[in-house]
Amino acid sequence: SIGAGGREGLYGTGAFIVEDPDELLQHEEHGDDTDITVGKEGKIIVPRIRLEPVTCATTGAGVIVNPSGVAAGGLAAYRVEVEPEDEVEDDDINWSVANGGVAFYGNHSNGREVIVRGGAAESDFKLEVQIGDLPETCRPYIHGRVLQPTVTPIHAYIICDSNGVAAVSTATVDAWIAEANRIYKQVAMTFTRASVTTVTGHHDWFEIDDNIEFHQLCSYASGTGGLELYCVGGMDVPGRHSDMNLVYGDASRGMAIRQGETGGVLAHELGHACGLNHVNYTLGGLVSQELLLEMNWSGGDGTGHYPPDLEHQNLVRRILMYPYKVNSAQDIPLGSVKGSVNVGGTVIVSPMSCGFTDMVTREPIH
Repeated sequence: SIGAGGREGLYGTGAFIVEDPDELLQHEEHGDDTDITVGKEGKIIVPRIRLEPVTCATTGAGVIVNPSGVAAGGLAAYRVEVEPEDEVEDDDINWSVANGGVAFYGNHSNGREVIVRGGAAESDFKLEVQIGDLPETCRPYIHGRVLQPTVTPIHAYIICDSNGVAAVSTATVDAWIAEANRIYKQVAMTFTRASVTTVTGHHDWFEIDDNIEFHQLCSYASGTGGLELYCVGGMDVPGRHSDMNLVYGDASRGMAIRQGETGGVLAHELGHACGLNHVNYTLGGLVSQELLLEMNWSGGDGTGHYPPDLEHQNLVRRILMYPYKVNSAQDIPLGSVKGSVNVGGTVIVSPMSCGFTDMVTREPIH
């Protein structure tokens, strides 16, 4: 027999909740009209729990949830999905701060979505979620860090064609930066347009065809005290950043975005400016703690609290530093994520520097 309450499933099958108000599971059945179970009901509920640290999900206002960081004194949204909703109410979902300098906004720590305020000082933190009376071993969690905000100026250089027509407008540059700021709120970083320069007399840079032209383009300005963004009419890729091995002070440091692109492309190139590298995964297999590593994990066996059918090659498409242009690539993980690279025909799987802790700087400069 078994009493009511939360239980941990056998052999890693997941937790379940027993509702047995009439103690059906603790009494015998007589098998006749005196059967004590007649007209009585009980339930065994198997909740579906999702808490995904690496996600491109947003609030209704477009704010990315479950960020790797929250600004000191700032706010961030954290979300757990628990189904069936009609069986597990918001009041049965209780968040707590396991450690670190954050607090719940308005002292509201119940429900599927909560708002967290960062403390005054930088610190690592961990949130935990208690769902009903499920065992502690079934409690999902998420790691994060309180960060001091940074502001980085961007100097935009808009290249004109031979007729003097600019590749993009200032409004487009502002829209790109606004989208980048939405994404970088995850790590308490903000970018501002410090200046815009319309570049004429260099229509050969309107279409960037090779590395030589790209390096010439990026050498147009230097020593600005911020980042240099070159807006061009055409290029073989949506965006491009100079070789990160170039030391500060090298005139050819910079980045370029072609017309018709989105702010997500700028955000990706800004990741390179911060020292981040690409992450891709070409092998099969589901997400796991081994591939995501502890800082990007939220507990559980197998795929944990990520969807049970989520393949790792699809999860990396959520990450900002995914090398191909996809709208889902917005997440900045807390730490490295394993990816695959082909070296001389051999595929090697290793951690890729695509997360917050991999950033060389949060105040990049060209």
